[in-house]
Amino acid sequence: MLRLGAPAKRPKGGEFDVVVIGAGPGGLTAAMYAARLGLKTVVLEKDNKPGGRTSLAPVVEDYPGIDKIGGEELAQRFLNQATKFGAQVVFGERVVDADFSKEEMKVVRTHKGREYKAPAVIIATGVSTKGLGVKGEKEYFGKGVSYCVVCDAPFFKGEPMALVGYDDHAMEEAVYMTSLASKVYIVTHGKKIEASESYMSVLRNNPKVEILEGAKVKEIVGDGQKVTGLVVELPDGTTKTLPVRAVFISYGEVPSTEIFKKAGVEVDERGFIKIDPYTRTNVPGVFAVGDVTGIGFQIVIAAGHGATAALEASKYVKRIKRKVAVKQ
Repeated sequence: MLRLGAPAKRPKGGEFDVVVIGAGPGGLTAAMYAARLGLKTVVLEKDNKPGGRTSLAPVVEDYPGIDKIGGEELAQRFLNQATKFGAQVVFGERVVDADFSKEEMKVVRTHKGREYKAPAVIIATGVSTKGLGVKGEKEYFGKGVSYCVVCDAPFFKGEPMALVGYDDHAMEEAVYMTSLASKVYIVTHGKKIEASESYMSVLRNNPKVEILEGAKVKEIVGDGQKVTGLVVELPDGTTKTLPVRAVFISYGEVPSTEIFKKAGVEVDERGFIKIDPYTRTNVPGVFAVGDVTGIGFQIVIAAGHGATAALEASKYVKRIKRKVAVKQ
């Protein structure tokens, strides 16, 4: 049993070298690297446990160097390693405001009225997935219901699967699913398809694919242990049960970026934070990592982002400290 690695005494605001917002894989990797580089580092996490969406994964088997591990255990390992090097992690601390106007000292405010100040801020707030809110969705999460095709589709290789979605991202995932599934049902949940023809031509010409445009998901059914079917209502009002072993919901990810957008950080048309290859945003000293950038949606990508951001933040903090010293 791994012990939660957060220090007993947690800060209640104050000045740091780096403030990391979010304790998922990207944020905790950034914190570990930053602390190991000698930077005074604090991580602010709105939830009461580490990991973000990673902690919800029943099994992770695509993280390099680890054959198979539960998502919650992997998240705790990230936490333990970050705190081992001196990073301070504050749980239940939700960021509600940010002021990035001053180069030397940025300010992050939480719902508890606390201010955390630092020259560098690393944003790792992730995304929230749009659920369908249908019967069986929560009951069978981790038992055949998933929000990540790349993460979980390999577990159901050779089985019939369903994908719920309608846009480019969903159809890209559907194309990937055809390499694994015996049958792929695409259900748009009442929407018209809004995907490029490059994806649709591939899917329409694949005999394993059945596209149910306009169909709505009514219920996800199973035997108590696993998913056995997806009940849909067709555009003509009739219902049909699709015999599937897995249901992948790709109905859009919502990035948690509104606070940072107001503080001057640029986002794309979907709301994801724009970064350069070094995870730098348009605001000097502000970096973004992991899912909040809309890139990859994989644990290993978030971790790589986190390491890069910490290295760049270290350079930035040293440069700011030299600049302040010269002024004095």
